[in-house]
Amino acid sequence: VYRMPPAFGAVKHCAVLQDKDSLKRNLNVHVLSEDASGYLTQSSQILKQNLKTWIADYKMVNDTVDILDAKIVNIGVEFEIVAETGFSRHDVLTVAKMSITDYFDDISHAIGESLYITDIYKELNDTNGVLDVVSVKIVHNDGVNYSSQSFDVLKHMSADGRILHIPPDCIFELKYPNSDIQGAVK
Repeated sequence: VYRMPPAFGAVKHCAVLQDKDSLKRNLNVHVLSEDASGYLTQSSQILKQNLKTWIADYKMVNDTVDILDAKIVNIGVEFEIVAETGFSRHDVLTVAKMSITDYFDDISHAIGESLYITDIYKELNDTNGVLDVVSVKIVHNDGVNYSSQSFDVLKHMSADGRILHIPPDCIFELKYPNSDIQGAVK
């Protein structure tokens, strides 16, 4: 999928899943593209048709392939930290938000990949001026500029609150770091 020539379109993320409801050997290829601003977006019908033609030479003869849109789940991060004595609370908050922004920029979540809340705790704890992390909460963002995909954060959270699971045909996106990351300093 990723080796398809750029002239036919570009896929940013894909996941290939066996269709358990199919009586044949059907594979579902869930794809997403990226818009000019770098945000995840649904792939065009033309790109999906080009992809289906491209992978026809690489699939098993008896396999059927459906090219489907992956679902985007927009999230936000809310956190509370304690600043070390002698540090400006405002500066510590700014650096902590940048730390989370950098974390999400550096990792490239795959379709179906869980989010480890403990990694966000670690990023905040490693931030200069942060004495301790009181809490980290992941929230689902929806509305005008976000995906219409509904998502229940509590339902998908692990029992210990450390891992946020996602269905295999979905991907997390922290779309607007400046507004999607909210923090407070004690």
